[in-house]
Amino acid sequence: MSGGSYNYMYSRINDEYVDRMFDSQLNSMMKDLVDVLHDLEWWQSCDSSEERYRDTVRKFKKKWFKQTKIDVQKQIESKLEQTKDELLKEFEYLKDVE
Repeated sequence: MSGGSYNYMYSRINDEYVDRMFDSQLNSMMKDLVDVLHDLEWWQSCDSSEERYRDTVRKFKKKWFKQTKIDVQKQIESKLEQTKDELLKEFEYLKDVE
């Protein structure tokens, strides 16, 4: 049996939540989420590739998050700004050095 790095959590989530959400859209989303969790676990256990996992994530996000390119660009810019601020704080001590 493959997987194991996350204690087969994808299988337990499948058993406990898929088709038990009392909502057809949530049932569908849970099935798709289990696919993401499965591919994550198999990748981390060296049973499949990171490429397969990333492809599954991309499909999941495209289907369920409906993000636009602009949304993603804003997220990237925000994260870059946050990282910049953290680095500036970290190197604050260099102000005294000429």
